[in-house]
Amino acid sequence: MTVDVVEFTRSNPTPLVVHLVELAARGDGEGWINFGPALSPEEFSAVPHKSGLGKWFSGRGPAVPMATWTPPLDGARPRPAQVGVQHGTGPNALDRLEEVGCALPGGWTRRQDHAKHGIVAELPNAVDTAAMIEWLISAMAALSPLISTGDQWLAEVHYPSD
Repeated sequence: MTVDVVEFTRSNPTPLVVHLVELAARGDGEGWINFGPALSPEEFSAVPHKSGLGKWFSGRGPAVPMATWTPPLDGARPRPAQVGVQHGTGPNALDRLEEVGCALPGGWTRRQDHAKHGIVAELPNAVDTAAMIEWLISAMAALSPLISTGDQWLAEVHYPSD
């Protein structure tokens, strides 16, 4: 597994889009991308940290949300691309997102909305990757008071070993 760290901004997600397109084009469903906010030292110091035992027994996800994208699998048993958002706000996050004008986009299929494991949705075959990234960023910002209106984001791109 090879991991590349990619910096991008909300106003210019192109560096991340390039990797999304590359992984999707493989068609093998392998690899994934995680991303979240690039927190300033002040923001990071405000993040409540749980002990290892606290993480194990907690019924909630992380205080700072993280988005994940997995590529589609082509072939005889195809699987669509999926996105997820881990967050620490508890159950029914999609309902709260809808209340603030950040409903799951049309054509996306809800697969999970769990207090600890987060939101998971399947994507339609034709999805605008920049719009998908914007929704994920908007959802993470709506689910965490720790995310400022900052424009800096970091991604870890996990490429399979060939």
